[in-house]
Amino acid sequence: MKLTTAILLLSGALLSGCRPSEQGFSAISPDGRVKFETQVGADSVLRYSVSYDGKEVISPSRLGLVRKGVDLGKGMKLKKSESRQIDDAYTLKSGKRLEARDRCVETTYTFTAADGSEFDLIVRVYDDGAAFRYRLHGDANVCDTIDAELTEFSVPTDGRAWIHPFDWNERHKPSYEQYSHNNIPVNSLPDHDRGWAFPMLFQSGDSTRWTMITEAYLDGTYPATHVDNSGAGGCYRIRFPEPDEPIIPDDPRPVSTYPWLTPWRAIIVGDDLNDIFATQMVSALNPPCEIDDSWVKAGRSAWSWWYAPRSVMSYDDQIKYIDFCRDMGWEYSLIDAWWEKMDSKGMEGVAEYAAKNGVGLWLWYHSGSGRENDENLQNRIMADPKLRRAEMERISKLGVKGIKVDFFDTDKQRIIARYPEILKDAADFGLMVDFHGATLPRGFERTYPNLMTTEAIRGAETLGRPERCAKAAEHNATVPFTRNVVGSMDYTPVTFSDKIRQGVPAARQTSLAHQLALAVVFESGFQCFADRADAYLGLPEGPREFLKEVPAAWDESRLLAGYPSDYAVVARRKGNKWYVGGINGRNIDRLVEFNLPDVKGKSFTVMTDGDDINSFGEQKITSSDGAVSVRMLGNGGFAAVIE
Repeated sequence: MKLTTAILLLSGALLSGCRPSEQGFSAISPDGRVKFETQVGADSVLRYSVSYDGKEVISPSRLGLVRKGVDLGKGMKLKKSESRQIDDAYTLKSGKRLEARDRCVETTYTFTAADGSEFDLIVRVYDDGAAFRYRLHGDANVCDTIDAELTEFSVPTDGRAWIHPFDWNERHKPSYEQYSHNNIPVNSLPDHDRGWAFPMLFQSGDSTRWTMITEAYLDGTYPATHVDNSGAGGCYRIRFPEPDEPIIPDDPRPVSTYPWLTPWRAIIVGDDLNDIFATQMVSALNPPCEIDDSWVKAGRSAWSWWYAPRSVMSYDDQIKYIDFCRDMGWEYSLIDAWWEKMDSKGMEGVAEYAAKNGVGLWLWYHSGSGRENDENLQNRIMADPKLRRAEMERISKLGVKGIKVDFFDTDKQRIIARYPEILKDAADFGLMVDFHGATLPRGFERTYPNLMTTEAIRGAETLGRPERCAKAAEHNATVPFTRNVVGSMDYTPVTFSDKIRQGVPAARQTSLAHQLALAVVFESGFQCFADRADAYLGLPEGPREFLKEVPAAWDESRLLAGYPSDYAVVARRKGNKWYVGGINGRNIDRLVEFNLPDVKGKSFTVMTDGDDINSFGEQKITSSDGAVSVRMLGNGGFAAVIE
């Protein structure tokens, strides 16, 4: 991993990267377009605002924390500031672009209270947004509690929003698996008792700017947070996990020793949707990798559980899936819950056969959240450090390549601390990780490149009901602009069959070409294709060959066209090949027009919708200037490879 850092440290009242003004203290992005302004108002309250090309994307909003009944954010005075320029190149193992860059101006403001206590506000300003967090000082031997975080986000109320309710799933556990409210006026958002989840996407009222708000960096000293509308004038304010989250009885407030760094509050901005789509700010806000990651390899996987859950207990079935992955050229095969009950030679026999055939095996585990004392050892392995490491050592010796860890079921701090613990231990034994039933990605993949993907999405496994199938196309056309922006997404896509739930199939309402396109539109370093082997083997030659070669990690990704919850056209490059996928989020036929990179004068074939959603078609294209138009059926799609 190559790091090139240019650092300028300055101390004093207000120096490079921030300048005094009547309004406050400003930090400016390297390109000069983004400004983060910190203000101490006449009411002695600390606030901030963010502007882009001189237009506010965050109006003056509160800053501060409540600790021991003291409002750290009121009555504070600026003691000093220090600024540095950061320019770090780093390499990821999965994601929308493997070669990444952390380039920003970082300013640390130190504030003092009347009683002499201090805290720091650390601000980073990037060309595509700004982020901030707090650092608290105190006795390293003292464990303390933050009673509340007062951070607010006051977005302009004349725009549109795509926002996701923070709510219980059908197992009555908090999740990130709800449908979002799409394209609704900011000033008429419905009330929601438990608040709203990150990320939140907004379009300005004049349609010239896009803004995303999210959280980055979780190290176990803070819970994962969301927001509600309890801020001034009903604006968004940070909210800790719900006290009544049933999985563990813990206090939802953060607890830690000092010095104490909170997560980053990130505001991503841009002129168009591709600025949001392409951002890598979330990973950049996390610490650099310090492990040998040469063994980490993104890849595609089969998964027998989606169509036939009990197949995980059949040795013969899993051997067939190993053969299938070998023939498709897919790197991995995932055996889900209950694999420990497998008949015949068991998982160990499958692992041996998989290794001989060049296919890597992944195994499912419960996170142990709420199961720390479970009599069933399988349910608490990941919660016990000794058991966890012993199991990881055992399966790594068998040749297992990765683990899918499921059912975290809470954002409270004790369980959030388990994520990096699992990642560290897994790295010690050469295991990659898929977090399922998990919190939203906050950028772990930079520090722990063995994290290949995270669920935190209503994915294909929930399609066993007709009403959910009816929403699938719109949902699929929303998440490339929201959830997938902040990290790899384990949606388990590309399902051509009807999902069977309790013996009853729910009819697919998206087209075959729409499903094929998801292999490109959805990004995941562990791209788990969920349908049965026979469904893929029965495809026409073009789609089948497409799935044989489509990668799971990318040198470059671009949004070519689209609008959240309406449609999306995505191009991703691996080497000298572009893979293109387009999906229609509406049940109306439409013609989409876009420009493809590097295709002037080239001819290629697009796999399109056929006469109906259950058939494929083909469109031959020769583009003299890069402009392309493709027709999609309602809920349809298309896919292509261009060399």
